Amino acid sequence: MTEPLIACVGEPLALVAVGDLDASAPSMHTGGAEANVATGIAALGTAAAFIGRVGGDREGARIIDHLRSHAVDVAAVEADPTAFTGRYAKTEGVDEAGEPVTASTYRRAGSAASAMTSRFLDEPVVADVLRRATLVHTSGITAALSPGCADLVTALLRDRHGVTGTVTFDINWREQLWPAGDPTLVIDLARSADVVLVGSDEAERVLGTGDPAHVRHALPEPHTVVVKDGAARAVALSRDGMQTAVPALTVEVVEPVGAGDSFAAGFLNGLAHGEDLRTCLRRGHAGAAATLTVRADFALLPTEALHALLTCDDETWACAQVGPDGVRVGGTTFPPPSESGTA
Repeated sequence: MTEPLIACVGEPLALVAVGDLDASAPSMHTGGAEANVATGIAALGTAAAFIGRVGGDREGARIIDHLRSHAVDVAAVEADPTAFTGRYAKTEGVDEAGEPVTASTYRRAGSAASAMTSRFLDEPVVADVLRRATLVHTSGITAALSPGCADLVTALLRDRHGVTGTVTFDINWREQLWPAGDPTLVIDLARSADVVLVGSDEAERVLGTGDPAHVRHALPEPHTVVVKDGAARAVALSRDGMQTAVPALTVEVVEPVGAGDSFAAGFLNGLAHGEDLRTCLRRGHAGAAATLTVRADFALLPTEALHALLTCDDETWACAQVGPDGVRVGGTTFPPPSESGTA
């Protein structure tokens, strides 16, 4: 059996010094939803490729080096010498309940990635990756970057331009990227995908409901719709009416950005290997929990801890705890998640 390949399509970003988009960023991290997913998939041992564009600047070169160093195939990443690489900065704080929150500020309008169009999919190296991929993954963020990017995502999802495998779509609704607030395009794209991931809060804004059954009714075409309800649970709803729900792990949260991408990486990794939906959801929760305990956009559980979580019974899963000081599953304490993401 051929080993699976997951290709992620989108814009990789340079995460610069906290709160300062003009910083020289000696400790720059690589971010961006699809880049985080690709990195997470590769770290889990599954072949991953990234399709996108960066600028001909230092940030772009460091992003390519970062992805390559994390075993992500970057043959389909194009560097544009005339454009800049998108970047963002994070500012941390707490909400009214005392929970950690993070605000992100972006500089991506006019970036190298925003110039992508459906023609980019015809580039020989891009077309080769799409043809070989078991799964092709993208998100509503990429569709929001420009009209050309919206055409590219439409070509992938609706027209299946060069795609032979499963197409997955994370709604990833970002208000600041859709200033008109019109979710019509994102809904159409979601209805064209094979698998859709969406947070219940996003579903409320995009579909008018966060209830999993109602979300499934609003998106009847995909084979599977996964609704993530924050710290409560995630539910996978199949087209045949089957529902699979797995509660979220108990986590000591350090910083919340990137958890959704880590959930996607874990879930898609399981999906590409043909695992059942319950295991895929557990993989997603485990990935999200690890990332919640670090300040980078991605982290990994120790291999032994992940194995314990994937194989334990439901009662042990419900009592498991993940934090920056360690992972507790049953009567065993494992080392804490390890941060990954510095370029």
